[in-house]
Amino acid sequence: MSFTGFKKVGSIGSLRHFEVDMEIDRYIYTAGPLGTKWLEALREGVIKAAKCHRCGGTLFIPPKIYCPTCYSEVEELVDIDQVGYIDHYTVIYRNDNGERLKSPQILALVRFKNVLGGLLHYIDPNDLNKIRKGAKVKPVFKEERKGSITDIKYFKIIEETA
Repeated sequence: MSFTGFKKVGSIGSLRHFEVDMEIDRYIYTAGPLGTKWLEALREGVIKAAKCHRCGGTLFIPPKIYCPTCYSEVEELVDIDQVGYIDHYTVIYRNDNGERLKSPQILALVRFKNVLGGLLHYIDPNDLNKIRKGAKVKPVFKEERKGSITDIKYFKIIEETA
């Protein structure tokens, strides 16, 4: 697998670009039983959270086999409100080579109410003028899904109603 890297050389504007080969292709990573169920839910167009029954029902996303609060083994996924909110975001104007993108890309940490953790994902590029911390968002899924985080095309900012 080939990765692109940068090295700062002097001032902030002077970066040196280099290619790096990593042996990551030698390893196979599995999602595990809980992660597999989570990916299957994404294939169905639903975001779920893992739930720990031992420590009072802690919900967390992305799911892990052990609760981040009490470290108990977790086996259950539950439905959550599909509306999340933007906790942090960044707008990207240039690609890895420093070339200007045709249109900016927005990456955000999307969190869900009463759920620990969150998802780092794209925001609809048409929402650039509406982007703000705390904005409510909902997932927009691809038509054809395969059980991957990329089944979520992006999150769309939704207008709040009074």
